[in-house]
Amino acid sequence: MKTRDDLEITFICLAFLWAICFLSMVLPFDLRGYGIVPRSVHGLPGLFFSPFLHSGVGHLFSNSLALAPLLFFALAYSRKLALKAVVFIALVGGAGTWLFGMSHTVHIGASGVIFGLIGYLLTIGLFRRNISALFVSVVVAFYYGWALSGLFVVVPGVSWTGHFFGFLAGVAAAWITRNDN
Repeated sequence: MKTRDDLEITFICLAFLWAICFLSMVLPFDLRGYGIVPRSVHGLPGLFFSPFLHSGVGHLFSNSLALAPLLFFALAYSRKLALKAVVFIALVGGAGTWLFGMSHTVHIGASGVIFGLIGYLLTIGLFRRNISALFVSVVVAFYYGWALSGLFVVVPGVSWTGHFFGFLAGVAAAWITRNDN
């Protein structure tokens, strides 16, 4: 029953992201402006909104393929810890992006959370000697373009800082929750 519930929660989260994507296509204004705008007061709400905003269907499709297994496995491992980790990753990783991102840019998308979940599952797998967490995070990292390339290679139009600080926030979330149940 728990596995089915975790799958349903994952599906609901993805459906929410897709609903926002389609809503943004029909609204008379651009929701993408609500992403993280580094070192700008009007960009601070992006800490909350940016993971839900995508540049289009292709961007969201790519993120959905990586987010689904990571979120499902994090939930299956521990719903309470997964919720803490995702919120921590979004806010702390987003804060790193806000502080260190390139000026006059807008950072959107769930990839910071994705890289954060990769970092979280890798680290929690090491701390707790959980082979499943390690395996899932490594497989998704390879599928998603291997985390190292997304973490250390700057590609125009892709938020390197979102990936990097998301990953660091995921590692920190694992460290903070390492003794929690």
